[in-house]
Amino acid sequence: MKKVIINSLIILAIVVACDFIAGFAGNKMLMSTPEVGTLQSDAYQALFKKKADVLILGSSRARHTYQPKMIIDSTGLTAYNAGYDGHGMNYALIVLQSFLERCKPQVVVLDVCAAMVTDEWLNNSIDDVKHFYGLNAPLTNYVRNYGSWQLQAKIHSNLYRLNSTPIWLAKAHTLPSHDCDGYEPQYGNLADTAIINFTNFEINEIQVNCFKEIIETCNKNSIKLIIYIAPSLEVTAKFQKWMKDFCEEQKVMLNDFGCSPVFFSNRHLYFNDSDHLNDTGAHRMTNRVIADINTLLK
Repeated sequence: MKKVIINSLIILAIVVACDFIAGFAGNKMLMSTPEVGTLQSDAYQALFKKKADVLILGSSRARHTYQPKMIIDSTGLTAYNAGYDGHGMNYALIVLQSFLERCKPQVVVLDVCAAMVTDEWLNNSIDDVKHFYGLNAPLTNYVRNYGSWQLQAKIHSNLYRLNSTPIWLAKAHTLPSHDCDGYEPQYGNLADTAIINFTNFEINEIQVNCFKEIIETCNKNSIKLIIYIAPSLEVTAKFQKWMKDFCEEQKVMLNDFGCSPVFFSNRHLYFNDSDHLNDTGAHRMTNRVIADINTLLK
């Protein structure tokens, strides 16, 4: 029995040592992530490095739609697109709070789609950046406030927290570094122009609370907030109705281009796939955003 206890303690000590070493080395690598234009390196830039007068938040529909360079050239303001594929309102809130630790944007452009306020992306929005737990205060606070007890128990292990990082970190450190603005253009043209109608929609309380906190944070810091539903061929009437009612209740303006006749009637020119504009469509949509920014700041 004594031998079993000693062996168990030795194994435990080895595991603890490996966990400590992994955390020390992993954190060093994470906090030196170069800017190479991949999703993970862009997340590092959004959470730790970038400053901008115009901050763009949202999912892939934001990442592939709003062009910071156009905004910079037209307004003279700096801009950064922090959209992240498949991430919800909780991630958008964490990015906004992280930005406010470094600077105060004049304008926040928030693109919202149905999945951002349901539970579809609730967990992966955090799982994809869990390696920054303990390094980024807003993320750490979110996990403590909203994370399941299982997540809160596991995330203190560096081996768990860093289990998905080695491959993308190695790739990031081998790619050439270059200054990125977060926008990722899509150049294809849609072949199938069918419109898809979705009928299921059910909000998630945590995502909606994060949405409200984004609005409150902007109001508290005198940041102009512009909310959009980007053009899409995936029509979600229940979501659009909910958004209209929610924005009226929160006293914020909603710009709903979800069923825009301009984009729909020319969808073979403007769409890359059913849910994302191509670069031509993004250019047109960004021009509208620029007009809205200029109007707000006059």
